[in-house]
Amino acid sequence: MATNVALSVDPHAARRRWFWLVGSAVAIAAAFVSLAVGAVDISVADVLGVFAAKLGLRESSEQAAAVVWGIRMPRLLVGFAVGATLGLVGAVMQGLLRNDLADPQLLGIGPGAAIGAAIGAAAAGVRGAIAGGVFAGVVTALVLRRLVRRVSIDPTRIILSGVALGAALSAWVGFVVFGAERAAVPPLEFWLLGSLAGATWQTFGSAVAFIVLTTGALLTATRSLDLFALGEPEARHLGVDTTMVTTLVLVGCGAAVGATVGAVGIVSFVGLLTPFLMRPIVGYSHRYLLPASMLAGGTFVVVADLAARSIFEPVEIPVGLITAAVGGPVFLWLLVRKRHV
Repeated sequence: MATNVALSVDPHAARRRWFWLVGSAVAIAAAFVSLAVGAVDISVADVLGVFAAKLGLRESSEQAAAVVWGIRMPRLLVGFAVGATLGLVGAVMQGLLRNDLADPQLLGIGPGAAIGAAIGAAAAGVRGAIAGGVFAGVVTALVLRRLVRRVSIDPTRIILSGVALGAALSAWVGFVVFGAERAAVPPLEFWLLGSLAGATWQTFGSAVAFIVLTTGALLTATRSLDLFALGEPEARHLGVDTTMVTTLVLVGCGAAVGATVGAVGIVSFVGLLTPFLMRPIVGYSHRYLLPASMLAGGTFVVVADLAARSIFEPVEIPVGLITAAVGGPVFLWLLVRKRHV
């Protein structure tokens, strides 16, 4: 007897293939432009020459090597790592809270991490800033978890709770900065607006261990996040320990955000914007959404940093101004849309 089998076709499969092809090409192009453009312009040929010299294939000019490898390469890597981490954390938090307005900076984790990072910078420099940011980010994430449990899952109430927490913590960042020795702690605008100007190989080396560990752990939560989309009771019925998953995911998000804040300060709206843009392209499954958000977030911050040091050249503006200028209107639009749903 013939059996009719209905084949389910994933409408996003073709889009995902094109996204990875085009997205990777855009990321590589943005990286080369970032390495070439600046106060001292370096040709793409010279940029390639620096990499060839590092592989022992040829020699490159000392100036090109100093600028590309000594200054711009660590800045590029730190920027991409920070953007990728924030994109991932934003997608994870939106899935966990079932709220596409969720952003780690808007919900207060970034300002909380900035307090610990500023204290750590005063005590032990770059490594202290990142370690302090990780610790304070985890603590703030756990405080946020308590707030979420105390209010309903209404998206607006969660956002308002996080914004109130973030505003209070931002004020305390100011107290820490102005109370510390000015030579030891970066200025307030660094912590609240973010900057890649001081990124070095030491910054990258100190942050990357925390970033790799936490992002690797968050990437394993894709199935649980997909089940959370059905609702917390349904996820629990399907075998998810929702209390443990919520705690572990928020701890991972807090640690990841803390590492980025300790390295470059608060860079807002990356975690909000990139998952919002990726869902129509790659779909709602977190198996695809999380890595896509990482690629988009990393590229976004690299491009934003390029704009931050090019718009008013030779004056450099904080990278957080660029990301806020792009992400802020999107946040307002999402907020208004939710009010009318």
